[in-house]
Amino acid sequence: MASAAPAGVVEREPALPQSTIDTGHADMIHDSQLDYYGLRLATASSDRTVRIFSPTGGSPPQYTLSAELVGHDGPVWQVSWAHPSFGGLLASAGFDGRVILWKEDVSIGTWRRAYEYSWHASSVNSVAFAPAAYGLAFACASSDGFVSIVTHNPADGTWADVRVSDAADGGAQTHALGASSVSFAPATFGGLGEPDGALPPLRIVTGGCDALVKVWTRGTDGGWTRDGPLLAAHREWVRSVAWAPALGSGRDVIASGGQDKRVVVWTRGDSGGPWEKKELPDFGAPVWSVSWTPAGGVLGVASGDSSVTMWKESENGWALLSRLDEPESTK
Repeated sequence: MASAAPAGVVEREPALPQSTIDTGHADMIHDSQLDYYGLRLATASSDRTVRIFSPTGGSPPQYTLSAELVGHDGPVWQVSWAHPSFGGLLASAGFDGRVILWKEDVSIGTWRRAYEYSWHASSVNSVAFAPAAYGLAFACASSDGFVSIVTHNPADGTWADVRVSDAADGGAQTHALGASSVSFAPATFGGLGEPDGALPPLRIVTGGCDALVKVWTRGTDGGWTRDGPLLAAHREWVRSVAWAPALGSGRDVIASGGQDKRVVVWTRGDSGGPWEKKELPDFGAPVWSVSWTPAGGVLGVASGDSSVTMWKESENGWALLSRLDEPESTK
């Protein structure tokens, strides 16, 4: 009988089936996101397009191009799927300072531009939809230093925006040297001291070129205030932040990755209090992106050495589960 792993050691996961997709993009791919069901894949590229791929069956599944979305005037940095309760809805953020919402027309199998947000004066680097329980809303982070929250009013179909700022009038930048990433906290009914069945205030985490991570809470007046102290552990740009899905443990968990080749995991109890930090081993290359599995227990890290690593918390800290390196190109 095989012996069990020593206490505090996480066993490596068996290799998962992998699919390779020829996207046909004419330039670098900056982001790829699966939809809520883990079926359709959206990609964002420097060729100014967003592409959507649908599975065609097989094991591992094969994918075919189902739509190409053209509308940005520069590289597209990030895409985000809305919850399926809003239908087929995809957001894209680009160097041209715009966020475009793309709506699927299922009856004829096409996508159209449903809404365009163009307040920002510089590149929009990140976009994320709020949890569906709070209604249709998205956040975007820009190189102009501001993070905006844009909310849809279903009564009249209009959109309203507000800046995330330490200043009451929204005039102070969210991050002084530019905002690079934004992520929403999950909807935890009855959390944060709220009565059972009640939603806590909407919260986000932001990261910026000032090397800081900041947590924000929306007030009853719709304005945003900083929740707790600045989270300072990085020495260079914070390129990516990700709030973990609810883990069922009563904790807030946030990951941040930076240009300084570091990943930090921040945790806080549901009653508030100070944030505790744990740092993963040095990655040896800038960290471009951090993201969580849907259940929230495994952290994925994409870094500048063309690798993706998966990490899981153990008794002795965060342990490496698996590593995927970019295959050598064949000529």
